[in-house]
Amino acid sequence: MALKQRLHRLTASHAELDAERRREFSASVPGAIPIAEAKPRDEITIAGEVASVRIVPKRDGAAWLEATVTDGSGSLAAMWTGRRRIAGIKPGAKLKLHGRGSASGPGGRLLIYNPEYELL
Repeated sequence: MALKQRLHRLTASHAELDAERRREFSASVPGAIPIAEAKPRDEITIAGEVASVRIVPKRDGAAWLEATVTDGSGSLAAMWTGRRRIAGIKPGAKLKLHGRGSASGPGGRLLIYNPEYELL
């Protein structure tokens, strides 16, 4: 078995290994479900890694902070209204999010508005 795992590590791409690492991390967090299984309008709890962070300007002057979070099975956007930054929310940070899913993103992308979060 160990030989098979070593061979896999040598032949798999970096993207595959990163996705496996993220899936293992997400599965180790109690109560978290894979992002691929999350559905709009449901209360969801996910654990993942922040892939990117950006500030979304709004016409009324109140910017939103958007973090793209991935867990190896998929990704979603966490949006905090009226925020330009949150301490600890940066690329590479591991966190647990809880909130109600929404599919109002471009192409039906899963979003969570103002989720509860815990840095892990």
